[in-house]
Amino acid sequence: MSAGREVRVEKLAPTGEGVVRGNDGVGFVEGALPGELVATTVYEVRKRFWRGRVRAVLEPSPDRVGGPHTGCAGCDWSHFGVAAACDAKRELFVETMRRIGKLDPEPFGELPIAASAPGYRMRVRLHAGGGRVGYHAPGTHRVAPAGECEALALATRTLLPAIEGAMRAANTPVTEVAILENPGGERRLVRATTPGDPRFAAALGEKLSETFQGVRVLGADGSVFVARGDGSLDIEVAGRPFSVSVDTFFQGNRSLVGALSEAVSEEARSAPAGEALDVFGGVGLFAAALLDGGHRTVSVEADRSAVDDALRTREAWKDRDRWEIAHATAAAFLEEDDRRFDVVVADPPRAGLGTALSSDLARRARSRFVYVSCDPATLARDLPAILAEGFAIRTARLFDLFAFTHRVEALVALERAA
Repeated sequence: MSAGREVRVEKLAPTGEGVVRGNDGVGFVEGALPGELVATTVYEVRKRFWRGRVRAVLEPSPDRVGGPHTGCAGCDWSHFGVAAACDAKRELFVETMRRIGKLDPEPFGELPIAASAPGYRMRVRLHAGGGRVGYHAPGTHRVAPAGECEALALATRTLLPAIEGAMRAANTPVTEVAILENPGGERRLVRATTPGDPRFAAALGEKLSETFQGVRVLGADGSVFVARGDGSLDIEVAGRPFSVSVDTFFQGNRSLVGALSEAVSEEARSAPAGEALDVFGGVGLFAAALLDGGHRTVSVEADRSAVDDALRTREAWKDRDRWEIAHATAAAFLEEDDRRFDVVVADPPRAGLGTALSSDLARRARSRFVYVSCDPATLARDLPAILAEGFAIRTARLFDLFAFTHRVEALVALERAA
């Protein structure tokens, strides 16, 4: 690292850092807020920009908050007041639409943002090392504690020492721990990954079973060393149970998952009842919203674990005969199936759909296209391809699914123009 610099922060970058400008180029400062004067530690210098971290806040922003949680390595905006952070996410979203997508902000409207309660995470993946479980400290592989993380429920945080104790008692290395809990926090599953001798994994599994209702211990190559207790949890959203395994993707914000599902259902109800396509369907969260909106639904999912969870989920639903589940990538499904659908819902990973798939899906949608995105940058890249197929933005809203971080979830509903 090089010598530090005292700088005045101009604004926030879409990636969460504070932006400064000077004779030495543009700087990106982790942990800084707009208007602040900060002393930095610089860790990277390039020809046109540099990167650093806040070493000391000399003149703080009125939006800066304090407390033990502000040192959490897993939450890059833990120092940012919640209301101000939501306002910043809205502004950065609009900026990203304009800068990357060349999109006029007006069709996105007021962009209401649904705020999250603390302790929202039902799913969490933690690193392990040196006898500790937590997050990687920024820019390192050092495991920093997660015991003050406000994104985790207090009851979950109190279990972390028990996991560390199980690791010590089993005397076997662990590299990663994943936890899944139901919304009320009454039941939890855990998965631990060990690069060690599988003969010692049984002891780890036994100790973890004292705390969790379901335990999986995997080898570094994914081999199952231990499987004890429940293999999945029933998570209820909008009156429907979903069977979810510990490593299957599921929207993890317990305070907003219902609102997100209802938003998709609301858009589905606004279209003529018919057939719907749910791509990147997971275990069926948005399939449920589409069914509730009056549509027969086809879910397409490439992950085998998610498909297995979806098949178990479907068995518990009275309208199971209206839900078709296809194990395939979205592109492969579209190659084999030429149907058009009244509503298309897409909830891709952070990489987005890509422009080719965006266009293909838009051509299949008769009435509505609902894009649920966890990355504004890839959403901004994909939206012009959908708009070019004869769609217009109908509604847009944000959900603070990742409170205490710079990330935000967006739902943009488009309708085919007359």
